[in-house]
Amino acid sequence: MKYKGSTQKIDLIGDIHGHYLELRLLLEKLGYSLQGLNLAHPDNRKLAFVGDFINRGPQSIEVLKLVRSLHQSGDAFVVLGNHEFNLIRNLVAGNSIPDEFVPFIPWLRTLPLFLELETLRIVHAAWHFSSINILEQVLVADDLFIIETFKKESMYKRASQSILSGIKIIIPKDLKLVDRFAIPRTKGRLRWWLDLRGKSYSECFFSPTFPEISDRGPTETEVSMLEPYIRREKPVFIGHYCLPPNMAKICGQVVCLDGCVTCDKRLWGYRHEGEHTPDTSNLIQVKLEEI
Repeated sequence: MKYKGSTQKIDLIGDIHGHYLELRLLLEKLGYSLQGLNLAHPDNRKLAFVGDFINRGPQSIEVLKLVRSLHQSGDAFVVLGNHEFNLIRNLVAGNSIPDEFVPFIPWLRTLPLFLELETLRIVHAAWHFSSINILEQVLVADDLFIIETFKKESMYKRASQSILSGIKIIIPKDLKLVDRFAIPRTKGRLRWWLDLRGKSYSECFFSPTFPEISDRGPTETEVSMLEPYIRREKPVFIGHYCLPPNMAKICGQVVCLDGCVTCDKRLWGYRHEGEHTPDTSNLIQVKLEEI
């Protein structure tokens, strides 16, 4: 979805996952005052959320109420994350979902899968140009589209997975890789914005895996679907990748604001002033202990 209008002063917020207290703390640190569900900023700044408001944390409903109010009042841009999209898919498929989420479904189905603004782009996991083009005209409110995402060979399934869950490859079984929480991984999330031909697995994977593999890498066929995101493109803001605190959040024009708030107790934001090149000095984080 494309938005026309000034988008110079935007504060972007990463994956919240039900951590309402951290969200309130980050809004305060960004200079917002919040009375109930009403928000104000002395410089008339606007918010943007990269998706994944729910699950894992203790206050998903409080987060949903606030984000919905800010979106409906015009104080925030909002895109869907894979957690909200899967919630919608489960409902359309006739599966049960938690009762407390049901009242939010009509609003969630009005939200876009991605946003292109005047000076930046927002998507949950990957701005994959071919997938964006496929999804440009679809509506999450359309059951037929949602049903298509269940079909194995559907281009809508592949496109929605790419932009909401990232582009992945199968990890060879003999490598026995685990993530930073020691959970075995069968697939690796690629640094989708780069040309990864000839790169090692350690160079290719965005979410860290261990042990580091520097002497083997994916085949050219496995990385042939990548479409490099070069420096002349607008900065793009994503979440999803649960990056550890010491890992760079800015990679060229890509800014990842998912600092794994559930595990590391840090919620990340970025103060955008219209700049073309993302600046680490504009990154902002809060920890629960600051409350």
